[in-house]
Amino acid sequence: MSDFDVIVVGGGPAGTTAGAFCAQHGLRVALFEHARFPRHKVCGDVINPRCWPVLERLGVAERIRALPHHAIDGAFFATTEIPAVTIPLPGGTVAIARSSFDTVLLDHARACGVHVFEEQTVHEVRPDGRVVTGVGSFQSEKAIVGADGRHSVTARTAGLIGRTRRGKDHVALQSHFRAPATVSNDVQLHLFRGGYCGLVRIDAERANLCIVTDPHGARFHNDCEALFAHTVWRNPRFRELGVQPEPLEPLRSAHPLRAPMNRAVGNGVFLVGDALRVMEPFTGQGIFFALRTGEMAAESICRLRNGEETYSAAVAELYRRRGRTNEWLRRVMYRERAARSIVPIVQRAPRLAHWLADNVLGGEQRFR
Repeated sequence: MSDFDVIVVGGGPAGTTAGAFCAQHGLRVALFEHARFPRHKVCGDVINPRCWPVLERLGVAERIRALPHHAIDGAFFATTEIPAVTIPLPGGTVAIARSSFDTVLLDHARACGVHVFEEQTVHEVRPDGRVVTGVGSFQSEKAIVGADGRHSVTARTAGLIGRTRRGKDHVALQSHFRAPATVSNDVQLHLFRGGYCGLVRIDAERANLCIVTDPHGARFHNDCEALFAHTVWRNPRFRELGVQPEPLEPLRSAHPLRAPMNRAVGNGVFLVGDALRVMEPFTGQGIFFALRTGEMAAESICRLRNGEETYSAAVAELYRRRGRTNEWLRRVMYRERAARSIVPIVQRAPRLAHWLADNVLGGEQRFR
């Protein structure tokens, strides 16, 4: 087959969600993914409560709940000098390895009727709706969904790239480490000069550790002990945990950590997930934005009229409501002096802590 109603570029949560919803509406869907699943992905491995309604509508929530996971009770913030603060999180916040999470979503899309082509790289998206891969070209009759991440070929070749940011950005370095008993049931955020560290237990033996540092710190990526010394060991509360600088798999990097929004849609091409906009990862909203934009793109594609206008307006509203809080928190995370002023206020104002959690993560949707 070389002709499809919808072609999806990218097999992460955004692409599989869009493809599965389109297939459930009776469309012929092809999905091209450059990797072979299961595959590792730089991520905090946190599924926040706002994801569950989308997973329920997709029909895959029970399979996700059956995966090995670790329930998360709160968010723990630690700076280098003042007492730490813990913010309770809504029920339904869990840690699940992305390799498992993404594989279940891809298998579900395949079960819904999506034609999945793994280890197939897309090189170009043409104005006539053709998608060029390493093995040939394929025609889309209704739409193309760009779900190929922060360095999206779809966005670039379809002419949907927005304005570019200038200046040096931070780099995320992530891997799984052995989890000492001192790692709690909270998402831990340890601030240090020039960046921060996210730590969360994903099962009895392993913890996900992500170090976000400036380019100067990132130069130590080939020497994990030197990287720890330059970054997370500067925070005494992290050092007390006893996490050893011996990753269970090689450190992987991600860059940039944030980027301005690309044009959401144009000429039958819909961008979703990180291909649409890269958000600072520490609030755990990345997977939600991937799932929700994938769902919204499918809804718009299946509309008889005004699908592109509907999607553009829905995307603008989605990011408007959450983007300002994300940006405010991002600035605090990179300015430890500001954090040292704000954390005591949060400690004395529980209502403010709950407001922050609700504003970032949304309403409660329990993990049963």
